Amino acid sequence: MKTPRYLIVVAALAAVAGLMFLYNSKDWLIRNAVVKATEQATGVSVHLGSLRIELTKGSGLLKDFRLGNPKGFSREDLLSIGKGQITLDVASVTGSVIRIKSVEMENVGLLFEGSGKANNMKALEAQVNAKSAGPKNAKEEKSKKIRIDSLVLKDVKLDVRMSGIVKVGNLDLGNIRMNNLGGTNGAPASEIAAAISNEITSRATTAVIRNMAQLAEQMG
Repeated sequence: MKTPRYLIVVAALAAVAGLMFLYNSKDWLIRNAVVKATEQATGVSVHLGSLRIELTKGSGLLKDFRLGNPKGFSREDLLSIGKGQITLDVASVTGSVIRIKSVEMENVGLLFEGSGKANNMKALEAQVNAKSAGPKNAKEEKSKKIRIDSLVLKDVKLDVRMSGIVKVGNLDLGNIRMNNLGGTNGAPASEIAAAISNEITSRATTAVIRNMAQLAEQMG
């Protein structure tokens, strides 16, 4: 028995509609995946205003990324990024390891809050390390791996606040560069997010310790 032509046409139209839906919603799906992976890796709130990926061009643009403070600190953002440019290896998208050639972030702000060892950077680092040491779920083990050749946070500004003081001062950290994230074989998105988070907290904490004299002058 032959299948009526109209059913074939309907099935074809449904398939096309499904592909169009997936293509048009891919940015939303990827955006949610980025937010979820970062929240899993850090244990803090994450906001991503928008993320647009042009697979045919191998490029992407993200806007308004914000990473919240750990519990016990203010509700202000520990990290904020105005926008970022992403360059993909298009051929790798269908493989087991997605290669991101470069990520360049602009309008980057960091908040160091606390004093001594009791600060938000150390608290975030402890949360990230605790989650990294935990068991991986089956879904994460089967998910695609990611590798990032180069990631740059440009012209990073660090706002320093101590306990009981509204504001101490500001530091210019310049550019923060990270290379070969995920290694040759790639890593789960949550591990990439953890590595980036730890590097940022380490750089911010080191900058505060090394520039205490400068911060004291800013306090007057």
